[in-house]
Amino acid sequence: MTGAPGAHPVVLGRYRLIERIGHGGFSTVYRADDLKMGRQVAVKVIRRTEEQSSRAGHEARAAAKLSSPHIVTVFELGEDEQNVYLVSELVEGTTLARRIAEASLTDREAIIITLQVLEALQHAHSRGVIHRDIKPDNIMLAGGRGVLAKVTDFGIAQLENSQRLTRQGDVVGTLMYMSPEQADGMTVNDSTDVYSTALTLYECLAGFNPFKGEGAAETIAKINAGALPLSRLRSDLPEALSRLIGEAMEHDPLLRPGLGSFAAGLAGQLPAGVAAQKTTLLRRERGRGPALPGAVAVRLEFLAPRFGSAALAGLVAWMAAYGSFYYPQPWRLPLVLGAAAVVGLLPRLGLAALALLVLFPVAAYSMALGAFLSAAAAAYYFVFGLAWPRSALLPALAAGLGALGVGLVYPAVAGSLGRLRRGLVLALFGGAVFTALQLFSNRSTIDFLGIPNSFALPGKLAGSSNPVFVLKELARPFREQPALAVQPFIWMAAALPAALMIRRRRLWADLAGLALSNGLLAAGYLALPRLLHNYRLPELFFMKTLLICVIIQIVLILFSPRTGPPAATPHELA
Repeated sequence: MTGAPGAHPVVLGRYRLIERIGHGGFSTVYRADDLKMGRQVAVKVIRRTEEQSSRAGHEARAAAKLSSPHIVTVFELGEDEQNVYLVSELVEGTTLARRIAEASLTDREAIIITLQVLEALQHAHSRGVIHRDIKPDNIMLAGGRGVLAKVTDFGIAQLENSQRLTRQGDVVGTLMYMSPEQADGMTVNDSTDVYSTALTLYECLAGFNPFKGEGAAETIAKINAGALPLSRLRSDLPEALSRLIGEAMEHDPLLRPGLGSFAAGLAGQLPAGVAAQKTTLLRRERGRGPALPGAVAVRLEFLAPRFGSAALAGLVAWMAAYGSFYYPQPWRLPLVLGAAAVVGLLPRLGLAALALLVLFPVAAYSMALGAFLSAAAAAYYFVFGLAWPRSALLPALAAGLGALGVGLVYPAVAGSLGRLRRGLVLALFGGAVFTALQLFSNRSTIDFLGIPNSFALPGKLAGSSNPVFVLKELARPFREQPALAVQPFIWMAAALPAALMIRRRRLWADLAGLALSNGLLAAGYLALPRLLHNYRLPELFFMKTLLICVIIQIVLILFSPRTGPPAATPHELA
């Protein structure tokens, strides 16, 4: 920056900063005169940090090549020792965030604006540019009260978010519009912009962001729990619109519609069904919190994952503390309660502490077995635990259900709770945990598989520090009885229909997903004797066990809360 004290500074040798027109945590937007071209522009000044990379600059330069009536044109990206400067066209108007705060949008205007945003995103995605930070603050509405939308900040979300996430005050504002995969630190793609655009439309129609929490932890928990369907907050909106927005805000990016499909669905809502009434301030104030049942549902959706992960942590800690003589008797209950509390409050830290709680008695029992389990636990923690801290312990549920003789309940549960990719992974690991604990149990037969448990692993591995011997003994059951190795993959396949269909929105879809899931489960087990010539499945016992598990699943489905509207009565359909 150059210029005499008190004068308007000049940046990049040609832009004279006139007045500040916007301000964020790490950036300030100025109205500026372009001394070379004789026009007014907007200059966004972003403070430099060591974390900035050439990738951000590359993306901003790529964004400068975009040309769409609904994208704020980027003229130049430059930098000096203190700041990064993004020079773009000056849009005279207001932001969508301000229009939402003023409650001055009609429902029709909100959809038209969203369609314009989707048009801008389609243009950008076709040129390999993902926005990553679609939110009301980044959508300008040109011409004052008009609905000509222009998306700003293309290509610099990566640049700014790395800085925002270093401050607690900014992390909540940033996280509120992040997709679940962004919040988990995973790689993003086009579907991330679909999610954030749908969330922005949700806020336009509801009047508030459903994921705003008192802190980062609560915000992330609300993102993972999902938003209440719009139909629960705005009963006057068409059910098809609420359903479409819900699909675009699916937790799993593979289940979201593409930009084109989402835009086509929204366009179909314009001719009829969406009134042009204003979403008045009175309506918005009511929308800030749904009616009492809805408010309770929001709170339960926030607390349920915490209580669930804490309960599973308590189950694992109980097995470790009371399943051996390693921990003194007075320590056991405090260790179990402490592990459950830490996992419930600080899941990533709690998972690491819980792993140590389990590994100490295993290493004392067999040093080599402890080493193998430590390696497996570390790999699982870094690959899945850090990304999915609230659901990483779900495979422990397979062990608990197996101890009750109803382990076949688990695949459908894993699929419905974990959704697509996560559900399949959790089902696979749940099957592996179930099989391993069956081998180390004192039961003479491995449940419904009908395999005699004659491997005597607990006795053979006790006190062993020879890793080669331990590895051979662990592999022997799977070599002699390949059905044990195939079982986790049957569970993974069975979880697929549940992951795709069970959404707690329509009872018929949930029951259909449950039927297909258990059908695949039965088919997989019944096919084992045909695939493995030395194996015979006790079919009658297996089918009785499966029937009991199906009944349990149906009861769970019937009594689980619906996230969609209640089914219409015959009178309503008449």
